[in-house]
Amino acid sequence: MNARSRRARTALLLPTIPLTIAACSSGAASTEAGTVEGATVAIVGPLSGDPYYQEVACGARTAGKRLGMDVGEQQASQNQSQAAQNTIVQNVLSKSPQALIYTPADPVAGGLPLRTARDDGTTVIDVDAQLEDADLYDSFVASDHYEGAKQITKELAEMIGGKGKVAAIGSLPSNPITQARIKGFQDALKDYPDIEVVSTSYPDLSPAAIQSNASATLVKHPDLKGFYTTNYLNSSGAAVALRNANQVGKVKMVSWDTGVDNVKLMREGVVQATVAQQPFKMGELAIEQIAKSIKGEKVDKTVNAPVSILTSDEVDTAKGKELWYQGSCDV
Repeated sequence: MNARSRRARTALLLPTIPLTIAACSSGAASTEAGTVEGATVAIVGPLSGDPYYQEVACGARTAGKRLGMDVGEQQASQNQSQAAQNTIVQNVLSKSPQALIYTPADPVAGGLPLRTARDDGTTVIDVDAQLEDADLYDSFVASDHYEGAKQITKELAEMIGGKGKVAAIGSLPSNPITQARIKGFQDALKDYPDIEVVSTSYPDLSPAAIQSNASATLVKHPDLKGFYTTNYLNSSGAAVALRNANQVGKVKMVSWDTGVDNVKLMREGVVQATVAQQPFKMGELAIEQIAKSIKGEKVDKTVNAPVSILTSDEVDTAKGKELWYQGSCDV
């Protein structure tokens, strides 16, 4: 089943949502009385061009179109700067959408531009990275990053025979996703007393900085058995370091996500396994919660999306290809 047919099937499985509402938010653009058709939804993510967040937007736009909603294109900064993202959120909210699908880069500072929106009655669906102040969003839709981290860490531990030295490379230590993924990694290794974590680092989000960090770790620990990276940017940087040190396959690496970068690294045998999330489904689930909110129904405060572990042996199978992030859609 190709990605497009998989999405069509998923859309059909999304619960049918009646099209009546109790009221529209007072500060948002109004729709025709008694229908969600025409409801305006904005999307703001943390990183422009990232296929994962493009998939979230694709899922939201697909589900929104089915309900007659006006779901905008994803807006995002060129990096995961919360200051830049806050400016984008403020600009988006100035157009008074009825709902916002939002992934903050920082759990605290990311809430600053939402306070006025909440006062105006805008529905906010927090996706993927949780805001610290739960009053600032109606629903949180996400993978369980902590449990996913535990699963992929166990995979790494088994690959290296349950003993040896490993290192973790994260990004933005204040980011709630990073925090959960590192905590899950640390907790999973409590079951493997013969595995030593020699480094947990947070280099800048640049290829050169990540490569330099990984290279330094390999030099300092020539007997390193594995890398755990919290995103594809880190795995891509560490991959260069492994190639330069002639350690591809000798030092195992596991990561997160199934965008084109990690898929390529898995095909090359540089990454042995990764956590596959379902961002397209997250976008659909976000729209489902928005429809509930507009109708005056009870919104689910937390909505869990499934994750899977994809190994390099499975990456090009039919089942594996269903888990790739395409980063594009027809709506």
